[in-house]
Amino acid sequence: MPRQTTTPPSVGARRIRRAERRISVRRLLTSAVFCVGLALPAASARAQHPLVSLPLDDPAYPLLDGLVRGGCQPARISAYRPYLVRDVRAAVRRATTDSSCASSLVAVLRDRFASDTFDIFTDNEGVLTAGGALTVRATQLSNGEFRPLWRGLRPKAEGDPPVSATVQGRVTWGSKNVVGVIEGVGYTHRRNDPNLHQRAVRSTSGAIDFGESYVNAQLGKWFTLSFGRASEAWLGEGRESLTLSAWGPALDRIELSGRWRRVEARALVATLASVEMDPAVDSLPPGSAAHRFYRQLIGHALTIRPTRAVELSLGETILIARGTQTLELAYMNPLMAYVVTQNDTSRYNTTQGDNLQVFGGARLHSGASAVQAELLVDDVQIDPKDRRKVQDQLAWSVRGTQGLPFLVPASAIAEYRHVNSYAYLRNFYATAYQSYDAPIGSELGPDADLWRLGGELWPAGTVQLTGGLSGWRQGAQRIDQRTGRNSNNHAGEPYPSVTPDRPGVQRTVLVDAGASYLKHPLTFTARVEAARVRNPNNQLTATASYVRLQLIGRYAYQLP
Repeated sequence: MPRQTTTPPSVGARRIRRAERRISVRRLLTSAVFCVGLALPAASARAQHPLVSLPLDDPAYPLLDGLVRGGCQPARISAYRPYLVRDVRAAVRRATTDSSCASSLVAVLRDRFASDTFDIFTDNEGVLTAGGALTVRATQLSNGEFRPLWRGLRPKAEGDPPVSATVQGRVTWGSKNVVGVIEGVGYTHRRNDPNLHQRAVRSTSGAIDFGESYVNAQLGKWFTLSFGRASEAWLGEGRESLTLSAWGPALDRIELSGRWRRVEARALVATLASVEMDPAVDSLPPGSAAHRFYRQLIGHALTIRPTRAVELSLGETILIARGTQTLELAYMNPLMAYVVTQNDTSRYNTTQGDNLQVFGGARLHSGASAVQAELLVDDVQIDPKDRRKVQDQLAWSVRGTQGLPFLVPASAIAEYRHVNSYAYLRNFYATAYQSYDAPIGSELGPDADLWRLGGELWPAGTVQLTGGLSGWRQGAQRIDQRTGRNSNNHAGEPYPSVTPDRPGVQRTVLVDAGASYLKHPLTFTARVEAARVRNPNNQLTATASYVRLQLIGRYAYQLP
């Protein structure tokens, strides 16, 4: 028989086969994703567990704040953030039946937090969901960078990169009274991101990290326990707080909260970035060996609402630094005052460097008007002899809001924040009020103040327009400076302070305007800021101008 030969396929045929294989792979992946989706309960496409913490960059926060500033008091949830999804749901239900609440904003929140999407978690069987988010930022800087404020002015090369992206992936498991969240985050750029503390991936500019990862559990009717990583902000607004802010990386913490009709309580134990003290840069005796100190932040707070128009808060935090990784059980007791525990004679040798702070706040509202004031006492001198030598370490803020009688929801805002020259600081840097060189307190850092007049307008329930005029002063002290500083022998000095290497007070006029589209899961923000700076970086040089334009787009699926 004649020998049969095989004719090699033509180039075109090979391309067709490769294309068919690619199509088959895509179909396989699509089918796999579709099957995974079918494996989950159908209702989980929109559901989120009631005990999930709402991230501080979630669009629900500006919507809730807009309602409160417009006079919708039922939308006021708590003095402590982040909020739990269950508490947001309860606030939305209250606002739905209150005529003082802007219906356009309430409708947006009601569509997202409708109660029927949570029914799958009412049984004891665990439910698994997965989601993710992509955030893209484009930043244009003219002349240099001035955000975040505590870092002062820097060259463009040290500011936000022109284009950066963040990718988040999250898995959530929940049953009736427990939820667990694991989140991974990838960054294309590490530069100028105070939320990031990871090393770069090999030789790239990016990094990977765990984001918010925690277990929240309901304990009985009144208490909630949270263990893991999350951002915390007590009092203040947004990420800003004089006592515990969220400008730096998320905290690894254990938190117990209790919530009643007129009372709310918090107790927290968190680990902060360790600090290696070195005689070359710190206030250690010459010839001393470098030594690493492990740090913890412990705090408790109580908020009372005697009437719907009055909210009062009082609490204290303490930052401790130890040469070993130990737990201070006395400080962890939420029923004992730290100011008393600190002076226990059996503990004196180990607690003399601890940084204790006491804080309080009051919020009063009537109709569409509200006033909020806060005070942080880092150190205050009572003895007249001490007052002649030692400067008080205080910080305070006052904020007033007024709903405006426009056809669409609108409000006016006036605020002033003041941080004394040596507040948050210690000569022993391990007890300075910072973590990874970012403030735990106000974004201003020490030795600075800021006033702002602004307003917001909601032409639609998903569209927010903002604008304002600010004055910002910054003295010579910085939260990340080493050797550390303290207030001894600085009584009577002018405020803000000056030093030989920073002889001028930096004075800045800021103008800002922004527009945001806040329809979850797709959000978009455009913001422009212009700064006119006298004595840039506290140097007696020519006045300079800076412009900062930033566009932020985000798409989130099941997060949260």
